[in-house]
Amino acid sequence: EKHHLQNPRRYRWYQRRVRGANLHRPLMSFIMGAMPEQQEEMSVGVDDVVKMRENILAVEKSEKGAEKLLRYYLQMTAMDCKLPINENQIHVTFTWYDSFYKDSVFSGKRGSAATSLFERSCVLFNYAAVSSQVAASQNLDTDDGLKTAAKYFQVASGAFSHLQNSLVPLMQKVPTPDLSMEVVTSLSLLMQAQAQECLFIKTVADKMKAKVTCRLAASATDFYGDAYKEMSSVNLKGTNWDKLTAICLAKQNYMAGLTEYHESLSAQASKAIGVELGRLQNAEKLLADAVKQSAGCFECKDIHSKVIRALTAAKKDNDLIYHERIPNGSELPPVSRAPMSKPTPVATEVEGWSDVFSKIVPLNVQQAATVYASRKDHLIHMEISRLREATNQLNSVMNQMNLPAAIEDLGGKEIPASLIEKCGDVRTKGGLMSLRQSFDDLPQLLLRNEEIITETLKALNAEEASDKHLRGTFGAKWNRTKSEDLTKSFKDQGDKYQSILTNARNADKIVREKFETNTRAIEILSKDESTLIDSIPVGGAQSLSGQGQKAVASLKSFMDQIKLLKGERDALEQKFKSGNDTEEIIEKFSQLNTDSNLFNDEALSTEHLLKTYGPLQAAGANSIEQQDELIAKITCANDEFVQSKSGATSDPRSEMMSELAQGYDAFIELMSNLAEGTKFYNNLTKILTTYQSNVNDFILARNTEKEDLMKSLQGSLASKTPPSRPDPPQFHQQAAQSSAAAPVAAANTAAPPSPVYATPTPPQAARASAPQGTASPITQGPVPQAPPLAGVPGAPQQYNYGGTLPGTGYQPSYNMPYGMPAYGGYYTYPGPAGYGNYPPAQYPPGQYPPGQNTRPQMQYPQGQNTGPPAQYPPGQYPPSQYPPGGYPPYTGPK
Repeated sequence: EKHHLQNPRRYRWYQRRVRGANLHRPLMSFIMGAMPEQQEEMSVGVDDVVKMRENILAVEKSEKGAEKLLRYYLQMTAMDCKLPINENQIHVTFTWYDSFYKDSVFSGKRGSAATSLFERSCVLFNYAAVSSQVAASQNLDTDDGLKTAAKYFQVASGAFSHLQNSLVPLMQKVPTPDLSMEVVTSLSLLMQAQAQECLFIKTVADKMKAKVTCRLAASATDFYGDAYKEMSSVNLKGTNWDKLTAICLAKQNYMAGLTEYHESLSAQASKAIGVELGRLQNAEKLLADAVKQSAGCFECKDIHSKVIRALTAAKKDNDLIYHERIPNGSELPPVSRAPMSKPTPVATEVEGWSDVFSKIVPLNVQQAATVYASRKDHLIHMEISRLREATNQLNSVMNQMNLPAAIEDLGGKEIPASLIEKCGDVRTKGGLMSLRQSFDDLPQLLLRNEEIITETLKALNAEEASDKHLRGTFGAKWNRTKSEDLTKSFKDQGDKYQSILTNARNADKIVREKFETNTRAIEILSKDESTLIDSIPVGGAQSLSGQGQKAVASLKSFMDQIKLLKGERDALEQKFKSGNDTEEIIEKFSQLNTDSNLFNDEALSTEHLLKTYGPLQAAGANSIEQQDELIAKITCANDEFVQSKSGATSDPRSEMMSELAQGYDAFIELMSNLAEGTKFYNNLTKILTTYQSNVNDFILARNTEKEDLMKSLQGSLASKTPPSRPDPPQFHQQAAQSSAAAPVAAANTAAPPSPVYATPTPPQAARASAPQGTASPITQGPVPQAPPLAGVPGAPQQYNYGGTLPGTGYQPSYNMPYGMPAYGGYYTYPGPAGYGNYPPAQYPPGQYPPGQNTRPQMQYPQGQNTGPPAQYPPGQYPPSQYPPGGYPPYTGPK
């Protein structure tokens, strides 16, 4: 039975046409902002991706073409979790044409979307289409051809199935009809059915038992039936979908007929003549339906004829020999199934391919690492702030007690060593000039950041206003996503940055107030030692009792402990700041992302923070407890010291040293604040520059999308056929006929003679009055005409209807009513009005030389599209004088 299975019609699917897209600039812009240190390395990967896409724009219908599509699809899938291509981040607009409308440029079935999901869906669709084309091109007369066809039909089915289950459901809106759920489901089932049919053909070619072949045919029947049900629910007007649906039904009946036929062969082998006849009758009916429904699209007449012959022979044998009862179709046992074809899952690897962005961390890992870094920075900021607050509290207590200067200034004349040390430290760090320079730089840094925010938000508002205007102009045809929906995240970011700048401005104000309060003390400390000595008043000597001397010794010991405590805190603060565990936490997040389906990054972050910074937090809390105990001891010892003094130090000297000590502490704090503020503004500038760059890329992509959409709308408008000119009403035609008859009737009426220059003779009338065979009066010389009489009602104006057209030598010879426009509104002679275009005129046959039946084109000099005014010899036509009231009636054109 091989002859009826040779080269059956297989159905491949058309590829989607694609337009080019600019991938390089948006990707590189995102990489420069997010990972500038990897810019050079990643640029090579971006070039590879661009080249991959160029290779799939016009891919060949072969296995290599399918491999190119699969390679690009896998690369885009791998990129999706690393370089997010969407309307808000990496904005690239992808445009693909619907595969059903592949021959129409202005069909309106072009889809555009700025998402990687749409691009991957279209590429996978083309991969399935090319796979089906590879399968359909195989020679089914060979064993290798059958295997290859079955393989690639199953690959195509798997690709369409992946679209159905994994990609299309994620789309908020399906840009083109061929990506709808019903279509991809239908195509998946259709490809699976054809793969099953190829396996059936192979079993027949291998001459396997009829029980095996009929089971494979029955499964193919089921697959075609399922495909037909899905295809029937799709409504695609103006395409060949309905024809394909009808052929799918024919294939279902065809494979059902083959199932019954092979079951009849099995019954014949077991001598069940009645069952054989019942199967053959069913096969004949099904194949007859297939012949009608196929409409010649695939060959099924031969097997139908063979079944008829087998049925006739079996009936004859049964009537003469067996006389068995023929069971009805419902009485025949159901045929077992053997569904051998299955959708092949989309491959995750291709030989020679690897992710060009393998070093980029996946997006969810990046987000988890960003959240972790934010939590870590908050923890470090809180701990350092707590330590600094405790240190400021300690300094305040020491300044109130004038320590350690009080225990160093017992003589009342010498400058305490601690104060001299502080003065030298201030001078080393730049003193007052350094602080003022830093204060002068801060407003400029703040202003630069504010300008970036203002310009960026202004650009966003302008883009949104343009989109609203065009949406109001084009209405529902302006079907791209609203700008206000896309710019919301950018505006929220901008508002967040503006809030940060507002807080920073307030913090700068507080720092400046502290600077102004301590300016005098810092200025004194910034000068040399002699100036410092002159600035401190001289006091009297002090004598201490034995208890006072013990208190002084205790206070000196406590001052040493305070110095040690501050050193420990400085080291602890550096440990908090130097914690660089980014690579470690990213590695842990990546491992969690690979090993676990549930990516619980919060629990991992909490555990890692506790492990890394828990000991430092405990050390900070212990330092604060030590300070509280130390302050209590210092307060007690200082009270004993004050009570034991026999002579009091003058108040001005004590107050000055206390002010200088407080000024030193303020200087150290201000230097730290200004350094952190400068660093903050510079880092914020980098962030805002990246933010502005992302917004500019977004606006550029939106402008490109806007231009493409406007071109598409203009093209669709240009392709529309203009409405046909309506037929004129009947009374227009009657009026035209009446106007044509009016000059003739006027000529036959007895009217008083008029001067030749008063009533110009129409050219038609002149030609009509000339004897046949003689020249037209117009050609014998210029017709005298009077100049126009200005201001005289009813007076004739200057016409030259009878003049020879300049440069042509042509005299009109057709009959037109005098004063009526010729050729649908164009006068025969372009006079002062300047008519420069003459529609082609058709002349009655037989009156012109052979080959000349159209009006010759008039040629004028360059820049002159009107005929020259008529020139008369001067002095030959004196103006006519009429007596008042003696003007003859005017019978010219009205």
